[in-house]
Amino acid sequence: MDPRQKTAIERFIRDTLGCQCPDEVFRRVEVGPLSALAGGGTGRRLVVGDRLLIHIVVAPDRADEPGWIERVALAGRDERDRLAYNRYRLVVASTAETADRTSLEQRFAGALAGDERAHLHVLAADLLPIV
Repeated sequence: MDPRQKTAIERFIRDTLGCQCPDEVFRRVEVGPLSALAGGGTGRRLVVGDRLLIHIVVAPDRADEPGWIERVALAGRDERDRLAYNRYRLVVASTAETADRTSLEQRFAGALAGDERAHLHVLAADLLPIV
């Protein structure tokens, strides 16, 4: 991986997502396509230090479409658990307004009720280092 890309990803994870991962975690960063994205669409998969799983997806044109965020959230949680990662973060690139963001947050929380190792971030696409 290009050192500039790795630096941009680390800055994104630390500054934008607020991750408090120790420096040694960033020695290994894997980036690839997010295969089998629920409901189609585009996405990227990041694994940081074999501890942190991040899925970055572009919200569908209709972010209020029933079920899509729930399917993506459950698939990410299941992957995190199956591969024994510590945390899962779902990053949704969206142009949705605040009301839509609140709905997405509520739906994510409902799908993963009580899971304190999973987090949702709804961000403008220009804040993402890769999509």
